[in-house]
Amino acid sequence: MSQPQIKVPSTVLDEAINWSLKITYNLPDAATRRAFEQWLAADDMHRSAWQRLQCLNGQFADLPAKAALATLNRLPEARLHRRQLLKFVVLATGAGSVSWGAERYAPWQRWVADYSTRTGEHRRWTLPDGSVLDLNTDSAASLAMGTERRVTLLRGELALTTGRQGTQPLRLHTPHCQVDAVDARFEARLLPDVTCITVIQGSVALAARPGIAPFSIKSGEQWQVGDSQARLMPTTGAEPGAWRDGMLIVRSQPLAQVLTELARYRVGYLGWDPQIAALPVSGNFSTVRPEQSVALIAQAHGLQMRQLTRYWLRVSAA
Repeated sequence: MSQPQIKVPSTVLDEAINWSLKITYNLPDAATRRAFEQWLAADDMHRSAWQRLQCLNGQFADLPAKAALATLNRLPEARLHRRQLLKFVVLATGAGSVSWGAERYAPWQRWVADYSTRTGEHRRWTLPDGSVLDLNTDSAASLAMGTERRVTLLRGELALTTGRQGTQPLRLHTPHCQVDAVDARFEARLLPDVTCITVIQGSVALAARPGIAPFSIKSGEQWQVGDSQARLMPTTGAEPGAWRDGMLIVRSQPLAQVLTELARYRVGYLGWDPQIAALPVSGNFSTVRPEQSVALIAQAHGLQMRQLTRYWLRVSAA
């Protein structure tokens, strides 16, 4: 007589799906694999969700996405939300493994996210608890409002202004850390190996990887948190939060760094000659019209701007 299946809550299924995305469609480091093994061993429900997910992936490996979605909808034991179904389809059909070009214009994070933006786009949402979420260019985040208030940054950059819900914190998850905030405004940005946390107002509690003790980040501080360390960053001269108003505000920043930031807001190539990379740049520049901002910088510093097409732009010495 077969044993009855363990009923798996949707929150645990979400966790299993997120782990599958990290393990299967990325290149996990040793710390990520250890964290996954700890999660798997922590609860029988975790193991049941993981086994069910792997079984479903095997069943759907050869199905087109539309057929996989229809099949998933007929599985009574899954009882998944629409976002979870979409995540399963992404996993089962290999949509998570894409070429650089496809990832540039249709990253998988947007397919599984509750909120997302395209390149050059900034959007704002009021969350069910009254918190305000801003997403910068080419960004994605997911939301869970149940036993905890949780936002997960999947890609790019966000700003959060917490809504008042008694003493329960609004929790932000990233691949490198967890941030708890009760009455604060802060930003988070994902870089290749670290998460940057900047507090604009109030303070937040940050918990990082094992081995890094939880600590508080105060207003005006920016921290970089990686897999093995967290460090306080010096003031850069860039004004935090300006992107929410469509601006990039810098003071004596190297030209290469300024152009790298402006490149985030446009599709295509934006390059510069190495000999002008360290040229200090100050000013208030529009991220809504990045090409005009590049033209202003070139004009102010006597540089030449070459534009072959709308997708190819290079700045060089005159």
